Amino acid sequence: MSETENISRHSQLKYRLKTRICEDVFNAMPEEIQDFLLEMPQEEIKEAYLNVMLKIPWQQAASPVPPVDLRMAKRMLDRSHYAMNSVKEKVLRYMACQKHLGKNYGAVLLLAGAPGVGKTSIAASVAAAMGRPCVKISLAGVSDALFLRGVQTVFHNARPGRIVEALIRSKSFCPVILLDEIDKMGSSQEHGCPENVLLDLLDSDRSNFVDNYLNFPLDLSNVIFIATANSLSPLSPVLKDRLDIVELPSYNPKDKEHIVLGYIWPKLIREYQLDSLDKLHDPCNDFIVCTQSLELGDDAVGELIKLCPEEGVRDLERTCRLLCESVISTYYAEGILIRKIDANNLTKLLGPVFYQE
Repeated sequence: MSETENISRHSQLKYRLKTRICEDVFNAMPEEIQDFLLEMPQEEIKEAYLNVMLKIPWQQAASPVPPVDLRMAKRMLDRSHYAMNSVKEKVLRYMACQKHLGKNYGAVLLLAGAPGVGKTSIAASVAAAMGRPCVKISLAGVSDALFLRGVQTVFHNARPGRIVEALIRSKSFCPVILLDEIDKMGSSQEHGCPENVLLDLLDSDRSNFVDNYLNFPLDLSNVIFIATANSLSPLSPVLKDRLDIVELPSYNPKDKEHIVLGYIWPKLIREYQLDSLDKLHDPCNDFIVCTQSLELGDDAVGELIKLCPEEGVRDLERTCRLLCESVISTYYAEGILIRKIDANNLTKLLGPVFYQE
């Protein structure tokens, strides 16, 4: 198609819509979508529909898929997750095939495991290592297929589905979309089962996904889907067949000790700015000078692990966060600067802090 024809088509569209659509955006749209807009009946063209159309990242549709650096990916996974070598190896093989083939490879990964073992964070690390934005769609409690597929414009509650919204939020046609907790989906007799939408969406050919609101096919062939689940039993055999299941093991006490000392505690120390305790200075009392970091003793770690017997480490991180908050509160409420947490002061720090007038 020549540039002159493009300009005339764009001018024709502007005349019909009586609103300005950027010519660059119009030219970035696939030709079949340009035709769809030009042939659309005048009475069906609504401002809300056009707003959604213009939010879709058409100008990114022709952008090349970001390159994959496998060495950096391995470093990122090792830095963010302890152990789980078989899981990391599976993920890295998946990414290597993506890099080699330059397109979506194989079945969709399903990360299955107990709460708190790192399913969501692994997906986020994969997205970062592949240079793609990551968008999460929570499917827990979803029982309506229209949640993913969208509602047609003829209805008063018309809206695009979450897949289209994920493209808009990521501002990309090649994001990583995290389908979180697919084992907790329900089904609706009135609007259909969302699992059927997933079966269509997770098919090997994703170049013709039709959202009810847009009413034309979208090319999702460069989108990577990763799913998570706590249990495999609620999933149908047909859906399991479309998924490449990677089971994440639970953590034993030794693993939890490494995770607390090597991952959770250093992250919280930076987050709460406790890497240098002189940051706890009261503006009225400048005589306290201490450059050491808040230390967590081995005996305290053992007690924390006993207090949090869950399979994952979510409660463990929550309790460590409470300790950091309690150290800061104790300083400002009682004037006591705690430099080390051990089994002796652990119970007091986990209890209430009494503020006095």
